[in-house]
Amino acid sequence: MIITLTTDFGLADAYVGILKGVILSIAPTAQVVDISHDIAPGNVRQAAFVLSAAAPFFPAGTIHMVVVDPGVGSARRAIAARAPGAIFLGPDNGVLSLCLGEQAAEIRQLSNARYHLPQVSATFHGRDVFAPVAAHLAGGANFDDLGPLVADPVVLAPPAIARTADGAWRGEIMHIDRFGNLITNFKLQISNSESSQFEVKIGGRQIEGLARTFADRAPGELLALVGSAGYLEIAARDGSAAQLLNACVGDAVWLSGQ
Repeated sequence: MIITLTTDFGLADAYVGILKGVILSIAPTAQVVDISHDIAPGNVRQAAFVLSAAAPFFPAGTIHMVVVDPGVGSARRAIAARAPGAIFLGPDNGVLSLCLGEQAAEIRQLSNARYHLPQVSATFHGRDVFAPVAAHLAGGANFDDLGPLVADPVVLAPPAIARTADGAWRGEIMHIDRFGNLITNFKLQISNSESSQFEVKIGGRQIEGLARTFADRAPGELLALVGSAGYLEIAARDGSAAQLLNACVGDAVWLSGQ
């Protein structure tokens, strides 16, 4: 059984290793896969995006565990969601929103202490709650035994897309990757024949047409293209669009020509 890990723990401390130790102590045959531990501390939206981009490429039955949990130890719930093809574990702070989307999922609160470590810290539920629950599920524990059903999980409001007076669409940057590529909330499916019809505006700059690859533009030049996850991205050939535009998550992007 595969268990994936997505956290904001980084790798300088022992936290990630501890999670793996707990999992393997309970489910020694589990295969533990790291998606990312470089989520910005407490950045629930970034974690939601990163996990949603990766999860579809794992085999059916994978258990995805995400621990980006600024509310750890508070009244926030710890939950598990059984969706078609996968199980997701995380705090009830909206971090599972993009993975679940509109699909039907059975959501339960992780309140059954039988599946936790004997002593539960107020500050490390990743170790004491989520990791042991993931491991027990990998070992065949009944999902229905985890705790009561949750009918009202926290859902992140999706970044808005709005039509402007001049007929363009206004969206925003929802993620910046380590290369400085700006991933917007515009999901596009276009053919090569349509690519020249688009115009993108951001930070006072205008980009004509959509490139197919980064190499379609000259070094240092800004470009827009549909990235591997299907979203419109703004990049700089051999550089960082984020630095070039001094861009941040949430900045506005305008798209026209559709």
